[in-house]
Amino acid sequence: MKFITLFFVLSLVVLMAEPGEGFFHHIISGIIHGKMEINECKNDINQTEHQQENLDDVFSLNTS
Repeated sequence: MKFITLFFVLSLVVLMAEPGEGFFHHIISGIIHGKMEINECKNDINQTEHQQENLDDVFSLNTS
């Protein structure tokens, strides 16, 4: 119960301190930016794995 009260009080303080700066816009854009970064990291990992598989195939052909 104390956590909920603290959360609401701090939320009100933040909203009263910056009412005209589009506070929710910053939160939403941060979430979207974070999702884009996560997807980019996943793509980088997949690309690295694909490159590693190609290198493994090349080296396995050379040793045969």
